[in-house]
Amino acid sequence: MIVNCGTTPVLGFGCSPLLGRAGRSSSLRAIERAYDAGIRFFDTARSYGYGEGEALLGEFLKGKRDSTIIATKFGIVAAKQQVWKRIAKPLVRGALMAVPGMRKAVQQQVSAQFQKGQFTVGVLQRSIEESLSKLKTDYVDILFMHEAPASVMTDDELMRELERLVHDGKVRAAGISSSPDVMAAAVEQRQPAITALQFPCNVFDLSVARRNFFAATRDILLVANNPFGGIMRVQQTREALRGIAGSPDTPVSIREKLGDVDDRVLAEVVLNVITRGTGIHVVLPSMMRPEHLRANIEAMSRPRFSPDDIFWLQDYLAADGQTASLKVSDARV
Repeated sequence: MIVNCGTTPVLGFGCSPLLGRAGRSSSLRAIERAYDAGIRFFDTARSYGYGEGEALLGEFLKGKRDSTIIATKFGIVAAKQQVWKRIAKPLVRGALMAVPGMRKAVQQQVSAQFQKGQFTVGVLQRSIEESLSKLKTDYVDILFMHEAPASVMTDDELMRELERLVHDGKVRAAGISSSPDVMAAAVEQRQPAITALQFPCNVFDLSVARRNFFAATRDILLVANNPFGGIMRVQQTREALRGIAGSPDTPVSIREKLGDVDDRVLAEVVLNVITRGTGIHVVLPSMMRPEHLRANIEAMSRPRFSPDDIFWLQDYLAADGQTASLKVSDARV
């Protein structure tokens, strides 16, 4: 494996909220808390923070580069923001806090400011130079193709350019960040340039973590993102776990440990179900709040659930590829 994260699953810091949902001061505080707590894997992208997220991370990591792993992405281009939009961002954040119902409309406006599917060699060359400049480093540990379609695997020119960047030392490993279906295609159409895969994985969709096709690809770095699935999924996960805790089919020891499904229990179940025995090397939750950071670190380092407990929960939530929502419906009958 080109990027060595060890044999124990690693907790990484997902940088997507930086300078987006969070302002500059709170973004810097979140990175600092994570670093001070021992987090050393940081996942960012050219598009994060409207194109400025990498610069903020690079600013913080000055003098700390040798002790960190930096993953970034290309393929989504953020449009340059007009001055008035930059000024308005704090006002929008405040409005979202006051009126959560505005979230969908704001998300639609935000999406319109990005150009997706930019996977030409020219974009790759410009993007990596911009990333290196913003991050204040001469190499990145991993460069992912951001939300790439499976068709990139057959783009020989693009694959050769990724290999060249690895050969030249600007990139230590290249990979794809996309959906589970694209991950399957990436493994099936394996290209020498691709040695890392990043994909969404949560308790409602454990399909990637449970698929056997990863067993034959020991040299691929597996990174799971969005493990809690967003605000709505967090609530659904709590409800799912409460349903499991109330099921007579659940072992008594697991029911007792689930308790009232507080933040610590939620983090412990989610992160360990995703990483325990699945082959996943890194999991990337968003940890902007100190209480979430603490819960995630304790969940990974001092779990109360035994390996057998976690394996039972994995089987219950995703046996034979079924979704957790179906399993919870069974539990409530």
